[in-house]
Amino acid sequence: MLRKKTTSSKVKTRKEAYKRKQQVRSYAAIHSWRILLLTIKAVHKFSRFKHKNGVTMCVSRRFSTVESNLNHSYSLNYCNNTQIQYKSVNLLKMKEECVDLIIIQNTTKKIVSKVCRLDYERKRQMQNRKQKLASNTCMNTKSLIIKHRRQRIWSNNKYSQNSQFREEKNQNAIKYFRDKYNNNNNFRMKEKERIKTHMSLKYHNNAKFRVQNNTQASRRTLNKYHNNTTVRSKIKTRSKIDMLHKYHANSDFRNQYKARMKTDVLKRYYTNHSIRLKAIQRALNSYHKNNTLMTRNLRQLYNQRRCILKKDATIQSHQCILKHGNLYIQNIKEFRKIIQNGPDYVCISCGLALFRNQVIPFIKEKYIKESMSFEVKKKIRSYFNHISFTEQQLPSRVLLSKLEVSEIPSELKRLNNLEKHLVALRLPFMKIVNLTSGKIPSRLSQKKY
Repeated sequence: MLRKKTTSSKVKTRKEAYKRKQQVRSYAAIHSWRILLLTIKAVHKFSRFKHKNGVTMCVSRRFSTVESNLNHSYSLNYCNNTQIQYKSVNLLKMKEECVDLIIIQNTTKKIVSKVCRLDYERKRQMQNRKQKLASNTCMNTKSLIIKHRRQRIWSNNKYSQNSQFREEKNQNAIKYFRDKYNNNNNFRMKEKERIKTHMSLKYHNNAKFRVQNNTQASRRTLNKYHNNTTVRSKIKTRSKIDMLHKYHANSDFRNQYKARMKTDVLKRYYTNHSIRLKAIQRALNSYHKNNTLMTRNLRQLYNQRRCILKKDATIQSHQCILKHGNLYIQNIKEFRKIIQNGPDYVCISCGLALFRNQVIPFIKEKYIKESMSFEVKKKIRSYFNHISFTEQQLPSRVLLSKLEVSEIPSELKRLNNLEKHLVALRLPFMKIVNLTSGKIPSRLSQKKY
């Protein structure tokens, strides 16, 4: 069992501990002031020795040597230098300089060690910070979600309850959004596009919003029109240009506009007595001004010229129609004359049924001569054999060259037309079609046969 301390002993121990702390603090303060004085003295000495080559060489060598050999090496170097360069220097000054150099060396060592300790501490703190960040990132996602949710609930409650906090938040958000909108071009363009799409969707989907927007727009335009003269003049000029463009481009609108203007003028003419009198007076004045002898003669000549031109145009059109009609009729007559007869002309030399334009009539004096053989004189020649016949040669398709058709067997001679068509290897047929008339009138078109 330990004996319990009394209050007086506790007070005594506390006083002693307090005194020890005070002594440590005073010693630390004295030590810090001493270090400061030493550093000032070292800087002063170093600046004084800066322009001395011998002293700087000694300093560089002393920093490179070990502490045990520091005094010995310095004394040797210094003695050698003093023997060569500074022979008149006293030993007392040399000792003072050595002491000063030692002070400088000690202070620099302390400063370097302190800087190294601070650097090490900084690196250690940075490493600890990185480890903390890594541990925070590796936390469980559920805990993070719960934490964010709790923070959101707290901020929402504070935003709804505290009006001052709400105003500050709104002002900060407005300021941040305004700065970003004015400085960032990409954000500004995206925001404009988003607002346009949102407004268009809302306009087309929400009927109340559409009505409100239309009323606001009409009210705004009316206020601008009545208050701002420049806007009013611009709207008038634009409406005039649109009306003129529509009047000249759209024929339906032009006709409607003319009809509406006529009805308006007639209404004014029949309802307003002063307008009717003015119109009558204007018509009389124009008639008296324009109805002179010269104008009457000019009008008569103009009307005569118009009648002559009209008659000439009608005559030319009739002549053109007759000319084209005669041309069509003549061509059709020639075609009908050609196709009037079918392949009814049989060539005696080859036995083919040909058209009239494919054969040449036989003239004995023209084709048959005394120098020809009997076989050549015997038969008439067709158009295809005309060249060979004039050259006194047998044509290629001639019956005398033994290319005659074989005799029909007795079994096939008694066949009727239907049986012949059923047995025949080739069926010759002719189809007559009414051609399209085109620009030819129906009375001149080809008729069916």
